Amino acid sequence: MRRFIRALLAMAVILAVVTGCGKGRSRVLTVYTYASFPASLVQEIQQHFQKEYNVRVDVKTFGDTGPMVNRLIREKSSPKADVVIGLDNNYLFRVKKLGILQPYRPKALPRLREELLFDPDLQLIPYDFGYIVFNYDSKTVSPVPQTHRDLLKPAYKDAIVVQSPLSSSPGQAFLLATIALFGEDGYLEYWRGLKQNGVFVAPGWDEAYGMFTNGERAIVLSYGTSPVYHLIYEKSEQYKALVLDGAAYAQIEGAGIVKGSPQPKLAAALLEYLLSKDFQEKLPEAQFMYPAVKDAKLPASFRVAAKVDRLLNLPPEQVAAKLDRWLADWEKTMQ
Repeated sequence: MRRFIRALLAMAVILAVVTGCGKGRSRVLTVYTYASFPASLVQEIQQHFQKEYNVRVDVKTFGDTGPMVNRLIREKSSPKADVVIGLDNNYLFRVKKLGILQPYRPKALPRLREELLFDPDLQLIPYDFGYIVFNYDSKTVSPVPQTHRDLLKPAYKDAIVVQSPLSSSPGQAFLLATIALFGEDGYLEYWRGLKQNGVFVAPGWDEAYGMFTNGERAIVLSYGTSPVYHLIYEKSEQYKALVLDGAAYAQIEGAGIVKGSPQPKLAAALLEYLLSKDFQEKLPEAQFMYPAVKDAKLPASFRVAAKVDRLLNLPPEQVAAKLDRWLADWEKTMQ
């Protein structure tokens, strides 16, 4: 009997040790993002959570935001992810309609730039943004255009490459910019003018920017921070940002907590970390985007980035309601 009791006590001690070890093990926070989210920023997040919370951050990447949203839809009844990073402002109404994110009001909200708050319900919290503008080769373009209508002039015939709004995020942003500038009654006429002036429509950014850097086209639709990349990695200022009419469409990237997240408190902690001054100041030269908070300082390299006076962004609800028709009409016009 004593031997049996001693055995029970020994088993109890073993169970206590095992249970205690279990409590000390790292919990897992699962993050979904796109494949091009910088590895250096992933490491920053992982190291911070391991140190501060003894939490392992498992980052799963997707080729684009579309497949990422599709995965969230499939997992809606039993969520696997806690946080999604990288859904931009044009995805807002789709994700709200699907009900895959839950609202969160970050402590850092007063520090965010007001013009970036595209979701009043705070299901998607902006963490960075970039201007979609033209870039030009300063060695070959003269005179430098100043307005969007300037691009229709003979001086820029066969000089411009843009991306298709049917397959490219920057291309779609530029289409929306032309609607903001010329209205629903005038944007197609503007595109007809671009077509007559020999604009080349590439399927994506890689193809378009390759034509630009290869010298096939002297003006390319890109990001306002593209010149920063060339300054840092090539020590060159040959390629410059071109902000026409002093205005641009902003691609605003957001992060959100997945509805039904297995780790909602840790998910909230991650959103707070994304908006921390320390992380926000690491974004510009890693992501080549602008920080979303007002108190983050830009690095010296951003002196060559785009300077924009006003945003052309259309209301998200208008984009959600009319985008399919706008795209169909654009496709007919450009065929």
